[in-house]
Amino acid sequence: MAGGNATTLLDAKTLVNTRALMGNALRQICRVSALALILGSMAMVPVTVQAQPRAGHAKAAVAPKPDAKPAKASPRRQKSAEGARRAAEAENTNGFNIDGRRVRVDVVKAETDMLGPDGRAPAVLILHGAHGLGDGSLFYPQAKALAERGITAFVVHYFDGIPQARKAAPTLHDERERVIAEAVSYVSKQAYVDAERIGVFGLSLGGFHALSLGSRDQRIQAVVNVVGAMPSEVQRRGVHRMPPTLVMHGDRDATVPVRRAYELASLLGEIGAEHEVKIYKGEGHTFRGDAKEDSITRTVDFFERHLGGDRGLLDKELEIDIALAPVVPETEMLPIRELTIADEALWAMAEQGNSQPGN
Repeated sequence: MAGGNATTLLDAKTLVNTRALMGNALRQICRVSALALILGSMAMVPVTVQAQPRAGHAKAAVAPKPDAKPAKASPRRQKSAEGARRAAEAENTNGFNIDGRRVRVDVVKAETDMLGPDGRAPAVLILHGAHGLGDGSLFYPQAKALAERGITAFVVHYFDGIPQARKAAPTLHDERERVIAEAVSYVSKQAYVDAERIGVFGLSLGGFHALSLGSRDQRIQAVVNVVGAMPSEVQRRGVHRMPPTLVMHGDRDATVPVRRAYELASLLGEIGAEHEVKIYKGEGHTFRGDAKEDSITRTVDFFERHLGGDRGLLDKELEIDIALAPVVPETEMLPIRELTIADEALWAMAEQGNSQPGN
């Protein structure tokens, strides 16, 4: 009996210890389960705190969600041309109004000791490109160089007259040209300008407009086109006259291919317009260094010849030279004819609606 009681007590003690161990294990399992639930609920909450990149390390790009709307592009910030304007000693004028919009015009007046007896001087309108004046370095130095040689220069902010956001859009050609034609009227009315001697200088988009306006406006007596071209639509309608024209282009221009300069030379030759062509080797859509300086000087010389006080004698000399010039054989005109045929093919495609002439 004593041995049996001892065994019974041992079994009871073992049972108690086993239950205690099981209770501890169960409590541990409950703790782990609760911790797992808490961690799981935290994972479901979106994290809004972004880690700041360490100094010297770029912030990693985050891939956009498939259904996310694209972010709006910030508007292109226009460079200030104020420094170049001041360096050229350009004056602000009252400009003119068109359709209730004020169009700004800056003027660099001709040197007073170079004015005519009536106190007036020839004038040149300067037309910027598709990106406006930029920092002004392509336009105000040209205006200053003209003024130093007795030609008053007007820098026209013709985009001011265009209400649309995409002011350089091809579809707005006629609207821009109407503003520029009004600028010619404004310039011709200035008391210090000889309205019989007005020229236009245009760069890139401005060159397109200088050529287009020169082909239709009898008030324009000379045109300088830099890296622009005659608009295809204007050519398609027919060009029958042009004042003396200077064409300057870079042979590596990827924006307006240099072939457009050769096509323009062909057109000017066909209609009998006096013209000069200068192709700068290795230059693109913007002239730099020596090419830029040469283009400024060449422009001034050209306008001085065709708008200067002795232009009547010059015209007579040119007429005599042309009259005595030998007839060019037809075979030597073949390369120009090929360009003309190619251009006519482009017009035919445009008329059929298969393509739009590109400028």
